[in-house]
Amino acid sequence: MSKHIGQQRLPGVSVLMLAYNVEQYIGSAIQSILDQSFGDFELIIYNDGSTDGTASIVRQFSDPRIRFVDQPVNKGLSHARQATLEAATGKYIAILDSDDISFSERLGLQYGFMEAHPDVILCGGNAVLIDEKGNSSGELLHPVYKTDELKVRFFFSNIFVNSSVMFRRSEALLLGGYQDVAPVEDYDLFVRLADQHSIHVFNEPLVYYRVHKENISQTKRDRAIAHLRTIKDNQLRLLGIDSEVHGAVFDALLWGRLKDCAIDDFYKLLVAFKSANLKLGKFPATIFEKELFDRWYLVVTAAMPKNKAASYLLKDGLFKVSLTSFKQKRRIFKFWLRSLINWKD
Repeated sequence: MSKHIGQQRLPGVSVLMLAYNVEQYIGSAIQSILDQSFGDFELIIYNDGSTDGTASIVRQFSDPRIRFVDQPVNKGLSHARQATLEAATGKYIAILDSDDISFSERLGLQYGFMEAHPDVILCGGNAVLIDEKGNSSGELLHPVYKTDELKVRFFFSNIFVNSSVMFRRSEALLLGGYQDVAPVEDYDLFVRLADQHSIHVFNEPLVYYRVHKENISQTKRDRAIAHLRTIKDNQLRLLGIDSEVHGAVFDALLWGRLKDCAIDDFYKLLVAFKSANLKLGKFPATIFEKELFDRWYLVVTAAMPKNKAASYLLKDGLFKVSLTSFKQKRRIFKFWLRSLINWKD
């Protein structure tokens, strides 16, 4: 598992943990890594200028696999992410946020999978939600994903739980690592990693994800929305699509703001996606085109009168009978009948 350079022993996995005023939670997070069934790791803990007892909690642990960086002045999330990535020496990077808890088999499962699948650059898993006190109802953070649809799902939304991911360190560094787009710096890196490589998501939970007032603050939410626009523009560019022309429409589609753009603008965007993918082959064609039609179906049924919906849904650029569900076929037929009745009137 480990490699040696001279006399230096390099771990198989570097676990990166950032900390800022988390004295209530970080002890459990650290212990969950030390309790892993897979032991070939280093744990880099970066205390980003905490003003509470976080540092003293970390210092209570004496395991030699822990590397503690006690930064006296808060540098911010993106800086801390990049600093730990650059300090890491493992073949793989695993993330665990300091308020979450890792399942004991997590690192071993992911390490074995990545070793067996050299084409996969990034993998993650699901998470069980817990509250501030660690109580859980058993609710999972994400739905179940099929392997062949992962890239399509990821194009439209972040399917990765940050605290569950493992990725290849050398490739992440080659791409420049984390950019200054906190608090969505993880999503930004994942988009760039996934562009030219395979990804994987275990549907089983690998971590407990803690929900509390700090990780759902309105301030973080506002910053995230602002930076997501940049990430989505980058996704368009990776498909060869002009973000100046289609960026605002893509944003309206993702956030369900269907009144912000004309229906023809949505159609042009979705057709542009289809054409770009046929040229570049980034996504499985049938699955991607099914997703495009499903989104077109939602746009049309929400925005158009019933007597006009059929003519839009049946446009050649997006419609194929094979892409429609039974429910969609039945409803389109009803729309078509309504248009005929209105025409006879």
